[in-house]
Amino acid sequence: MKQTGAPSSLRAGLERAFDSVAEFAKLERVLAFFCLFIPVLLIAFDDWSIRGSISDYYDMVQNQIFYVPLTIAAMLFIVNGTVKEQHRYNTYLGVALTGVLLFNQDDARLIHVASAVAFFAGNAAVIYFFSRGTPRRFKLYFLAGIAMAMGAFLVFDWFTLFWAEWLSFALIAVHYILDSLEKVDYEAAPRPQPVHITKRRTE
Repeated sequence: MKQTGAPSSLRAGLERAFDSVAEFAKLERVLAFFCLFIPVLLIAFDDWSIRGSISDYYDMVQNQIFYVPLTIAAMLFIVNGTVKEQHRYNTYLGVALTGVLLFNQDDARLIHVASAVAFFAGNAAVIYFFSRGTPRRFKLYFLAGIAMAMGAFLVFDWFTLFWAEWLSFALIAVHYILDSLEKVDYEAAPRPQPVHITKRRTE
């Protein structure tokens, strides 16, 4: 008689692990709220002053308010990309955001700007090229919002890069919130198709 206790326990353990990963993969909502409210924290702990950009807050008096939330956000991107194989691009976005934190705009401006451009442009590319289940027009609205934000930064003196980045963060947040809602027909990446294996009958 075959002993099925060990395989059954192993199977049950694997199922629980996969269920935990499925729940853990819903970090998009947490990530979205970080993207939305980090700028609020920055201005609140900097006497409500609006600086030229989010990166300008790296030397604020309580600069942990700059580094800690953005580090958590970067780690959430990386973890999300690791847990969700279809979202592997999030790992690269997390690395780009990490570059923004490690290299400030005064001491390593070139690397800092390159990392920031990679992060925001990468998110725009993800929204347009990798999202599934929505009309093309809907995705164009996302990109138009980011383009308008950057355009307003170039045209209007009062619309600093801080507001452009915040608006871009808000659009990124909407993207991840939609991706996390199962009842919304929106996916950040196509779902893998099941593989059917047929066995040949041997006579």
